[in-house]
Amino acid sequence: MKRNFFLGIFIVLFFGLTGCSVDINISTDDKKPDVIDNGNTQEEEDQKQYENNAFKEVSVSKSNGNVIVKGKARVFEGVFQYAVISGTEILQENHYQTEGAPAWGSFEITIDKELLTKEKVSIELFVYSAKDGSKTDILTIPLK
Repeated sequence: MKRNFFLGIFIVLFFGLTGCSVDINISTDDKKPDVIDNGNTQEEEDQKQYENNAFKEVSVSKSNGNVIVKGKARVFEGVFQYAVISGTEILQENHYQTEGAPAWGSFEITIDKELLTKEKVSIELFVYSAKDGSKTDILTIPLK
């Protein structure tokens, strides 16, 4: 009787401790992009950098009224898509070819100033999934 009692306690403790040591990792695509802010002043606001798993060191600057988005991408066959959007309206959509993964390929995209006349304009950098065609690794960056 005592033996069964101690065996039962041992089993409960063993499975309890084993269950507590299981590492649960939940991943979602709804994560906001990481923004690296170096505590810059308002003049240096354009020096913010954005990143996620597929894009890094992405920054936004202005030149002659146009917006320039620069960064690095690590994407399959070096191809990713981008869309300039205002709310739900797509103002421009295109793709970019850079160096393929596993390397980080540099990119530079120039957004015409004519597209910046709308409200809340942003750019989405993303990859189409080879599995189902859905957008993955979406990095949304406000342009104005």
